[in-house]
Amino acid sequence: MSRVPTEPYERRSVGASETGRVRENNQDAILADDARGLWLVADGMGGHAGGARASEIARETISRCHRDGISLREAVLEAHNVIRAEQANRPEFGDMGTTIVAVAEVERDYEICWVGDSRAYRFSPRMGVLELLTRDHNVAGMLVAAGALSPDEAARHPQRHVLTDCLGLTGEHEPRIGSLQDQWKNGEWLLLCSDGLSGELTDREIERILKTSSTLEDAGKTLLDRTLEAGAHDNVSMVLVAGPQMAESPSPRAFRWPWPFRRRSL
Repeated sequence: MSRVPTEPYERRSVGASETGRVRENNQDAILADDARGLWLVADGMGGHAGGARASEIARETISRCHRDGISLREAVLEAHNVIRAEQANRPEFGDMGTTIVAVAEVERDYEICWVGDSRAYRFSPRMGVLELLTRDHNVAGMLVAAGALSPDEAARHPQRHVLTDCLGLTGEHEPRIGSLQDQWKNGEWLLLCSDGLSGELTDREIERILKTSSTLEDAGKTLLDRTLEAGAHDNVSMVLVAGPQMAESPSPRAFRWPWPFRRRSL
């Protein structure tokens, strides 16, 4: 039976960004724009002012480009270019940068782009299964991709916080932009988060929280609470998005003889 998306009358996402238990300032930025189908998390770095400015530039630039009809991948690259220009014009921001993970939606289709170690997960409440969709652009992630580390070993690796790519990366090379495209399945959720969340909670813990949460609001609150309870050594940011509701498409109407009908004589 075919299904078609309905209008998103209800709120489809929840987002939160907290300083955490250790940091003095929050350098992250989030966006949850259900109406336009755009959601993102950016984790800034480079000192308080620099990190906060870099994540803010990423959010503003990607939002503006998306509004102008530019593809998500090109929007992410433009955010990198704007950050590099700001670095050149303001020496005090010379070492600023940010990660990014963003989702852009068109009807039932969505695209995810990311740079750095902010993550996107997919969760099916019906199946109760959490799936990591992105690959970390850090030293530990590079070793996992090469087969030298398991994901569990990478979570404890001393260089798991050393990024290999970010927006604002200095040098001649553009950052490596990861991307994927897919279609929403009925009831799916997407979780975007900084490593402030994924670094405190294991994938199994995240899955357990989502499985036992009946609503997005409950899930988002519990994820944030558990991360804070675990120590929240970094800024903690997340956006949780529910896929569009799918309504059954009308079945073709069966042919009926008009009533009352008359016999035709041969």
